[in-house]
Amino acid sequence: MARVYGTKSVEEALKHLLRVADGNPNDPFIWHSIGLQFYSIKAYGDALKYFLRSEHIKAGISAANLFYIGDCMRRSGRVDEAIDYYKQAVRVPVRNQIDRKGASESRRMLAMQGFSEADLDRLSRAPAPSAPQKVVV
Repeated sequence: MARVYGTKSVEEALKHLLRVADGNPNDPFIWHSIGLQFYSIKAYGDALKYFLRSEHIKAGISAANLFYIGDCMRRSGRVDEAIDYYKQAVRVPVRNQIDRKGASESRRMLAMQGFSEADLDRLSRAPAPSAPQKVVV
């Protein structure tokens, strides 16, 4: 579970994060953190809504956020859309260990969908996406 320091439960963490989001609604990291809380309890539809909001505020902000969008879509049967987000995740710059894991997991998911190592290497060299995609949840 994504841990919010000083909280003991997902419910308490969500309450805290939603208060923070009210004060700073244009912070994509807050919305991503809320998405992680829902993801941790397997509420993938709710998690997707918050991950997409983060992406809408700042497109390509992190490979991890793009991975989670793709994973939530995959888990809800939207595999083709998930693949698009996994592809984006391997193209955005990796800025930290969390992004590295998001990019790595996205590569793994693409490989499971039949993408070769050569395909994945080409994807990782392609330019990062510049605009958010419009997705209906």
